[in-house]
Order: sequence, then structure tokens, then C-alpha cells
Amino acid sequence: MTTQSGRDWLDLASPKPEAAAPPAPSRLSAAQREVSDRLARARSGAARAGRAALSPVLAAAAVPMRRVAPAWQGAAARWSDRLSAHPLTARAADAARRASALPWGRALGLAALGTAGLAVLFLAWCAATLPPLSGPALTTRTVAVQAEDGTPIARRGTARGRSLPVEAVSPAMRAAFLAAQDPWFDDTYRLDAAGVAAVIGQAFRDTISDGPRTGSPRLTQRLVRRDLIGTAPGEARSLADRVREAMLVLRLQAGEDRTRILARALDLARFGPGLTGLDAAAHALFGKEAAALGTAEAAYLAALTRAPALQPDRDVTAVRALARDVLDGMVMRGDLSGARAAEASRTLDGLAPVGTTPLTRSGVPDLVLAEAADRLGPEAPRDAVIRTTLERDLQAMAEAAVERRLEAAGRGGARASLLILGPDGSVRAAVAGGAPLRDTPEARRAGSASLRHLGRDGRPVYDRVVAGPAPAAERRTALLALLACLSRPPEGADDPASRDGVFVGTIGDLLVGTIVSSNAAETGAGDGPEALFQDVAAQWAKAHPAPPAPEARETARETGSTARSSARPAWQNPGERTAASLTGVPRVIDTGRLRLDGQAVRLAGVEGQGGSYAREFRQYLRRREVTCQPAGGPDLYRCRAGEQDLSEVVLFNGGGRAAPGAPQELQAAEANAKARKAGVWQ
Repeated sequence: MTTQSGRDWLDLASPKPEAAAPPAPSRLSAAQREVSDRLARARSGAARAGRAALSPVLAAAAVPMRRVAPAWQGAAARWSDRLSAHPLTARAADAARRASALPWGRALGLAALGTAGLAVLFLAWCAATLPPLSGPALTTRTVAVQAEDGTPIARRGTARGRSLPVEAVSPAMRAAFLAAQDPWFDDTYRLDAAGVAAVIGQAFRDTISDGPRTGSPRLTQRLVRRDLIGTAPGEARSLADRVREAMLVLRLQAGEDRTRILARALDLARFGPGLTGLDAAAHALFGKEAAALGTAEAAYLAALTRAPALQPDRDVTAVRALARDVLDGMVMRGDLSGARAAEASRTLDGLAPVGTTPLTRSGVPDLVLAEAADRLGPEAPRDAVIRTTLERDLQAMAEAAVERRLEAAGRGGARASLLILGPDGSVRAAVAGGAPLRDTPEARRAGSASLRHLGRDGRPVYDRVVAGPAPAAERRTALLALLACLSRPPEGADDPASRDGVFVGTIGDLLVGTIVSSNAAETGAGDGPEALFQDVAAQWAKAHPAPPAPEARETARETGSTARSSARPAWQNPGERTAASLTGVPRVIDTGRLRLDGQAVRLAGVEGQGGSYAREFRQYLRRREVTCQPAGGPDLYRCRAGEQDLSEVVLFNGGGRAAPGAPQELQAAEANAKARKAGVWQ
């Protein structure tokens, strides 16, 4: 049998090998195939739907593309060759093939798609919950703080002004506002890719940069963060608030011009607690239209926008300091000359909002209001009335006496403070020569004791007609603590005073404390505080004459005149004197020891100091008569010069340290000196 060359033959005699049976599929592989089939069907369906939807668009786009096809096809081919030849392309393709071969590769892909979907949903939720560009809705509320006789002494609450176009605002106010908020507002700014990235980056920062690099969005960012979203400086922000801030800044920058952004910022700016909008601020603080504001007034209002927590009629000194910084910014921007800035600075020295008094500057009305807030309830009232224990006539006497004391001191860096407490520890009059009262336990107790009546929306909420007397030592300690608050210099102020003098005495059932601070010895640690006290005491005695004695009445019938009564000295209680008391003009050994009538006298509760402190103590006494009472030891005495306890004087001025076991009032005087860093505590 012949065969053809090159042809293969099959061996029909040999048995054909049986094919191996395929392994039984597992449940896992069957599930994987089912998921893979469903994904393949979904992809094919999506592809068919996409081709059906995009076919008309692609056909329309293909007409102009055919005209330029010869030009871009060659370029595309060249770039494709270069890209395919690049080593990174090969590495990326190889990594993609290996990842797709891994069993968890598809899971990672699905996780990435799910994360992207959640991010899109989060952004959509942030966009749907953006606050309105008109700002939060505010309800006008009024809180009137009254004296004991119902006379208004301060007004608080919330108010929202009208929306004003930029043309209705004075040029000085516009320039002052930009100097305070964004001196580089007029710089060129482009909302390109870099600008969008800068806006997003600034939105995620906790502070707003004051530098010149970011340009216009700084004012927009402050408008959005503080006025639209309502985030106070330093307050924690959520991720959603940061995203909303970026969205709103980009929306305003892209949709509104700078004039509209400036007008919106003026309408939503806060000019103190509860005072929103330039229109409301101009009327409430200066009684003017926004178009009539001068340079000094504009600087004062712009300063409030930098620190809206300051009370306009209380923190006057602090606002004036910020206003001078605003004037410097106006000069830097070129909106104000140096001469006009100096003139406006001089005007600021006497500028204060309408209704500002020494009482409002003391902070007592706000302290009583803080105590009344708990009794008003969680929901703010539309109309509230707070009546206090402040006596209008006594307050007028105190203000007049302080004014005369400052005139006598020449006002050369001098400050004077006066505080009068009633028997129950309530405040009857207050004049602040330094900063307002701080929120201390003593101030809280004084504010609570000063609250007399509280009304809410026309109905009474709280009444306190009569209160029991407070312990004398507790009332005296509270008085010294409050005086220390009133006499301290304002934050950031240049304080030339180097001497503080204090005097505490009584007028009837009232406890009076005075402090005079000055760089002159005769107005500081000398007779200044006592003279201020005697001035108030004389006015009070004149307004409240005591009934004449029987002999004086007979003399009055005969002569037609009435004898004047004199106020009894505060610390002269004849019942306390004993045969061992000493009286005379002392010689100072040190701040804790005197020599009186040839006998060494040690001041109770004081560890004395020599040197300059002893010389200052001697200058304080200046040959005044001193009365000393035994205090338990052979040479231990409590000495007084007129109405003032000398142990307390020494410790209050830092002339010594309190001895172990010293009474509470002496420890309070030492704590006061420590707080002021006076004398040995410098």
C-alpha cells in the first residue's frame, strides 16, 4: 500500500484517548460567573444606550471634525506613538493587568466608585443646605435697663438695619470699612484654576489671612464665614461648613461685582452685640444716616466690626484704640492724608456713642443683664425691662465728684474710680476710671444683689423689694475686688500711672470705695482718694440733712438759722476705744512699724518693708494724726489715719506682705495688689 509523500496518517487501530471529565464547579466560582455575566450584560446594555444617545451628537460633531481630520490625525498618531513608547505607559498597563487579575481588584474598583458616589451626595447635600445670601432672619428685641426710680440708663437688644446701596454710604465709611476688613480689596483677582484652588484652601483654614496676596476674596470670605454661616473667630467648624464656605465664596465671586459684595458686607456686618447692619448702627450709636458719617465716626464703627463682642457704650477706650488702627489703614490705602488722620484721632478722644455715661462704661448694666438672663428663660423676650438698685441722684453726685478730682489732677494720665455699695451688697453708684467690671464671683454677687425687678413682654417675672444686710467683712472684700476691676488700665492702653491710692469709708449705711491713680504723688497715693470720698460725703450730707438737736432747734427759733450736720467719720467708733489706745503723729520705721509717742507700734497683719516703700508710706502719712487700737499682742495694733486702716493701705499698695493668719480683708487687699502687680509684687 503506497502513501502520498508528506501526508500524515491516523492510526485507526489505536484506541482514541478519552477526554478528562471537567471538575465540578464550586459554589463560589458559580457565583462569580453569575456576577460576571450580570456585569457584562449591564455593560453591554449601557454601551448600547450610550451609543443610541450619543450617535446624533457624534454625527453632528463629525461634520466639522472631518474638515480638520487630516491635520489632527497625524498629530494624534505622533502623540500616540510617543505615549506608547514611554516606559511609564508600559508600567501602567502592566500594573493594570496585574490588578485586574487579582481576586480583590474588582472589589477595590467598586469601593472607589462607592466613595465617589458618597462624595457627590455630600457635595449635593452641602449645596442644598447653603444659607441664604440675605443673612439669617433677626427679630427686633429690646431690653431696657433702668435705675431704681425707673429712669432708663442703658438699652440692649437686637436690631437689624435696612439694606443700603453703596451710594447711600459716606465715602469715609466705605474707606474705613475696607481698611478694617480688607485693605487689599481693590487688588486684581482672577477666578481661574489657581484662584479657585486658593478659595478652597482658604475655606479649610481656621484663620483668615490678613496679607496682601489673596486679594478680593478676603472680604467675601469674612462675609460668608462670620455673617452668612455665623461662625465666630476661633470657633470650631465642621467639614460641611468649610465646604459651604468655599461654595458661597465662589458663587459670590463669580456672580456679583465688588460693589455689590461691599454693599452686602455692610448690610450684614455686626457693630456690637445684637446690632447688625450699618443702617442700624449709624442710627443707634450716632443718630445719623449712613451718608452723614464723618471720618472719626466711621473709624469707630469700622473698629466695632473687627471686635463685635465689644459693647459700644461700655468698651469705649478699647474701641477707640482699634479705631486708630483703622485710621492708619486708611492712610495706607491712600484714602486719608496724614493730617486728616491726626485730626480724626483727636476727635476720637471725645467721641462716644449716644447714651454713653460713666455708669455704662463701668459695665454694671451688662453685669445685671447677665444675671437677669437666667431668669428670662431660654427663649429671648421681645421686650424686657430690668430695674436695678442704682440711685440716679447718688450716681450724679459720684460722677460730679470724680470730674472735679480729675480736673484738680490736671488729667495728666490720672484715673479715678468710685463705687458705692448698699447694705445688701448691691451697687448704688459706679464710676469707672479704667476698664469695665470683669466677670468675677464678686461681680456676679454684686450684679445679683443689684437686680430689683424684671419684666418680660409686659408681665413681671422677678421682684426683690427688700434684701437682708450682707456681712460687713464680705461686703468690704467685694468692694475691694470690684474697685480693682474698675481701676485697672484698659487692655493695650499706655498706662503712665505708677501710684494708686485707695480709700474706703461709710456714708450712713452705704460703703464707699475710691481709687485715684496718677504719676503724681499728691494725686495718687496721697490725699486724692480721701478727698474724692469727702467730696461725695459732703454732697450726700447736703442732700440728706440730719434733724437738728434740741438745742439747735431752740437756737434756730431765736436766730432763724439751722445748724448743719457733719458726717460721722467712717472708722471713728468711740465704743471700740480703750485706755491703751494711742493717738498722735507717727514716725515711719518701715511699712509695718511706726513709732508713736515714743512707743514702737507694729501694724497687725503686715510684714513690713523698708527702703523706697517706707519712704512712700511716710509720704502717704505726711504728718497726719493716727489712732491705734490694741490687736492682741504687746506691740500689735490696728491703726487708722482718718477713715482708713493703715494695714489695708500698705497691703493694697504692695508695700508689704500679709502676715500668716491675717484677717480676710487684709488678705483681699494683698490679692488686689498681686493682681495689679503693685509694689513688692512687680
